[in-house]
Amino acid sequence: MIVVVAYDITDDSRREDVAMLLSGYGPRVQLSVFECEVRTPALLRDLKARLRDLVDPLEDQVRLYPMAKQSFAERAIIGARVVEERADYFIVR
Repeated sequence: MIVVVAYDITDDSRREDVAMLLSGYGPRVQLSVFECEVRTPALLRDLKARLRDLVDPLEDQVRLYPMAKQSFAERAIIGARVVEERADYFIVR
């Protein structure tokens, strides 16, 4: 399933941590929106738990919108602006 994740994080460090986590699940489509692919309900539960560990529940907000594949395929995109990822760090595994 595709999960659209939108967030409003007040702290720069936490915001970067959330973006880094979400980038492993799918593309950033707006500055604080990712389209994440989650293959099983267990992986979705894991993503939610990892997000809870990163955010401050009193200051931040993360919203997850699960989408059926058909609904996602019918989405409308107006405009051609592409969000550029930051290039000042490396991911080492």
